Amino acid sequence: MLSPDRGADRCTECGSSADKAEVTDGGTNTSATAHTELETLPTTSSGAVKKADAMEWLEELDRPTSAELKRSVIEKPSDFSGSTYPTDISTIRLTGDPSFIETVAGLFSWIVEMEDYSRRVEINLQRTEDRDTGEQTDNYALYLSVAERGGS
Repeated sequence: MLSPDRGADRCTECGSSADKAEVTDGGTNTSATAHTELETLPTTSSGAVKKADAMEWLEELDRPTSAELKRSVIEKPSDFSGSTYPTDISTIRLTGDPSFIETVAGLFSWIVEMEDYSRRVEINLQRTEDRDTGEQTDNYALYLSVAERGGS
């Protein structure tokens, strides 16, 4: 598994080396090793990638293979607590009307195959709530992630 935060430049499962490139943060010249094209995109001072750059990046992406998808997932440690938002833990979040959720969720059916003796798939599928009224809406939220199973 390749993880930029852990300083790895070699996939521990497949043995292949990641591409290295110079990273520039919003025009500054802080040097780091980039493992993805995403990390080389210029950002604003708040860390956002400009729409034109993001659209070009998205358009040029190849459809990943099932193996690439599975290798890209960083599991949540069994002893983890708190918010996953600022971490490198992989989480998928979809929100929208039922037709959108059902259509797009089909792109993530491969994640079900990741559940085994050492990890579990976490899934939360629920109707969304209007923050102002507290009433349930007709829309849904789907959250997917993979977590290590705890030791017994």
